[in-house]
Amino acid sequence: MTDFVFLAEVLNKVSRTKKRNEKVALAGEFLRKVEIEEVSQAALYLSGKVFAESDQRTLNISWKGLMNALRKVVDFNDDTLSEAYDGDIGKAVAKILEGSKESRQSALFSEALSIASVSQTLSKIADIQGKGSVKEKQSRLTSLFMEASPRESRFLAALVLEDMRTGLSEGLLAESIAFAFGVDSTLVRRAWSFNGDLGAVAKLASEGGAKALRRVSVQVMRGLKPMLASPTQDLESLFESQPNQYSLELKLDGARVQIHKEGDEVSIFSRRLSDVTNSLPDIVQVVREKIKSLKVIIDGEVLAVDDAGRPFPFQVVMKRFGRTRDIEEAFKDTRLVLVLFDVILIDDIQLVDEPYSERRRRLEEIVPSNLLVERLVTESIDSAQAFFQRSQELGHEGLVAKKLDSPYIPGVRGKYWFKIKHTLDTLDLVIVAAEWGHGRRKDWLSDYHLAVRDEESGEFMIVGKTYKGFTDKEFQDITERLLDLKIASHKHIVQVRPEIVVEVIASEVQESPTYESGMALRFARISQIREDKGPMDAMTLIELREIFDKQFRFKAR
Repeated sequence: MTDFVFLAEVLNKVSRTKKRNEKVALAGEFLRKVEIEEVSQAALYLSGKVFAESDQRTLNISWKGLMNALRKVVDFNDDTLSEAYDGDIGKAVAKILEGSKESRQSALFSEALSIASVSQTLSKIADIQGKGSVKEKQSRLTSLFMEASPRESRFLAALVLEDMRTGLSEGLLAESIAFAFGVDSTLVRRAWSFNGDLGAVAKLASEGGAKALRRVSVQVMRGLKPMLASPTQDLESLFESQPNQYSLELKLDGARVQIHKEGDEVSIFSRRLSDVTNSLPDIVQVVREKIKSLKVIIDGEVLAVDDAGRPFPFQVVMKRFGRTRDIEEAFKDTRLVLVLFDVILIDDIQLVDEPYSERRRRLEEIVPSNLLVERLVTESIDSAQAFFQRSQELGHEGLVAKKLDSPYIPGVRGKYWFKIKHTLDTLDLVIVAAEWGHGRRKDWLSDYHLAVRDEESGEFMIVGKTYKGFTDKEFQDITERLLDLKIASHKHIVQVRPEIVVEVIASEVQESPTYESGMALRFARISQIREDKGPMDAMTLIELREIFDKQFRFKAR
């Protein structure tokens, strides 16, 4: 078995270098040395994940739960934590434990942790449910930290909260797997995109090399990341820069869903690969009744509409996701419709490498026309502009332009699909801190520090602040949520765990020396909380810079 301390040492080295190739090599060399039965878990832990994306299990341990568990190992207060915390929870935990007599004493009498023993404990924690589960989870976590050194505790804490700040993204880890086992990184990424489990891919590569990776295919009832569209300034610039015949589809303000059907069995996965089947029995019924094929994976959206068929805002749809009680009552409140636009698998035929035009043709063969997204195939900018106007009249967000030769690339925002909105580009940002308000808002955290994700470092970098966009009730609700995520506070500012993603509208993106990111938002306003997105789905610094560059080019025309 491989001692966990060796993993901690590698993660420490990875976090200390800024060189991409060094990170890849360090992680790859470690994977090459790990026992085969531990490769899968080691790969996941290197990327900061306890379970694979396709695994529905979660630890369900909050920041507060972690702190309660740690306080059973060493006595510390909020002031000690605030002093130790500099944006990296793992480092803060290690710093607290390094100065602790209790921690040193417990380490003297403990057995060495292994990757396998940590995995076993975390799996047991995930399985604990029901009455008394919070205390039992914390108790098992305390036992784990009592056996860990400060350095091991640094990465254990980061792992439990899935807040690993090493700069080793899953994309880089895919390269590390290729480096470790002498396979092409394209094969690693393709296999990963199909099964959603980078750990399993690492094990396959270690055991069977390229041949084993080539055998990985899309499987019904196992969710895969949806293909994404890149933002573009407007139709005119798209048609000028990339003249093509496009399929223009209505861009709906709904929730992305992936429909899996095998006979009468139906599973529905959200954008984040959560199984939301039980929350959407009305959609399940539609799938059973309307989709002809016995075995299929289809991409689409669920939309909330009024009696006239006009769409409600996205937030209305999200009230149904994750809800498993009082579903019949929810039917009365929210009428949902299913709209489909792509197909990934029919029977046992995988269609990801087929061009979009062929996938659409196959989709039309198995789905009634009233379930298909409305579209226009054209190379004419005038026709495209008219359809864009129609989408606004229907109450939709805009259009998605798809190249007819586009393959389906799971999880990728590439140069095949483009989204064009009626409003300004929205930015998906993470709240990393909040300030207590003044006057009427004095009891609420109501001025929010907004951040993008730096893919190189793994850090969240602030690009602006705003207090605009929420109602009083929303201020109250988000204050409660943010206080549960509180890490530290200084005067009137509360630092929080980067977890809540908000959709933000700004009049302009600017270069600015004010923030370390080098970017700032002008007149930012929160339009909604994105409950369907996690911090790893947030906009990256590179993507924000691309928006800035597009703005600059647009102004210069």
